[in-house]
Amino acid sequence: MLILKLPLCAIGLTALVSMAASPLMANPPAGWQMVFSDEFNGQSLDTSKWGTSMEFPGTHGPRYHNEFYLSYTLDEDVVVGDGQLRLRTERRTVSGEEPIGLFDYSQGLVSTRDHYTFTYGYIEIRAKYPGGKGLWPCFWLMPQDENAWPPEFDIAEYYGGQQKMHHGLAYGTMRETKWDSSGDTETDFVNDWHTIGLEWSEGRAVWYVDGIARKTFLADYVPRVPMYVILSNSVGSRQSPAGEPNEATAFPNDFAIDYIRIYQPPTPATQLAKADTATPTPAPTPNPVAKPPTPPVETKPIIAVLPPPLP
Repeated sequence: MLILKLPLCAIGLTALVSMAASPLMANPPAGWQMVFSDEFNGQSLDTSKWGTSMEFPGTHGPRYHNEFYLSYTLDEDVVVGDGQLRLRTERRTVSGEEPIGLFDYSQGLVSTRDHYTFTYGYIEIRAKYPGGKGLWPCFWLMPQDENAWPPEFDIAEYYGGQQKMHHGLAYGTMRETKWDSSGDTETDFVNDWHTIGLEWSEGRAVWYVDGIARKTFLADYVPRVPMYVILSNSVGSRQSPAGEPNEATAFPNDFAIDYIRIYQPPTPATQLAKADTATPTPAPTPNPVAKPPTPPVETKPIIAVLPPPLP
């Protein structure tokens, strides 16, 4: 996730946040249709659905996030087998190329960017998180337009050093980012498997754990743009909410995911995002005209946006 300590404040409609339990809903609402899934039944990552690089603001390259992290992304830390996706972190010296440098840890990350995006629906994983100081596994959504951050959904982001699960939403602007966040220290995400989901609709977002609503937003800043999925298992620096690893932190460790499923209601396409892959190719122009020179590529702004400390 992107990280900067900023005060929590509200804009537009007041967000209504509820941590109370609701009736069990282990599945999406009746009649909703599955539009994307991966059961991880193969022996390798399905590259028609997933990539392994980072393409969003705040990174120092497609393989390294920023100074709040100590880990460099390696494809070998993305392991598929026995019906699971396992994203691994390892303590080892890595000679990075994107960017160039030496790193003390490696990490696994997968993303549906340029493969699949959606607007509104219900998304769920069944997962078991790694525990230990410095570990920072995350299940999150980012906007397909990399220049449009925020928003960001942190569906289930675990801070190993605090033994706390963060559920949150970043909104506002890149210069004035705000967070609506809550933390869970009661549920054991490390030793037990759990289903974790987000129901997302216009002006409303509901976080679920094991079919029970843990958090609800009703607000005008709930995102309305196509977003893609990221699953990552990272190692935090001492500046991060996960803390820095110590001698008790076990390596290697895995963020294990049994499945991911996305559902949408049978609603007119004008109200839902299509299952976008890459940007559609425009129709050919009968009489092409000369294009102006391509401007120099700009480097991505380095952003450090962190939710405020959770209670």
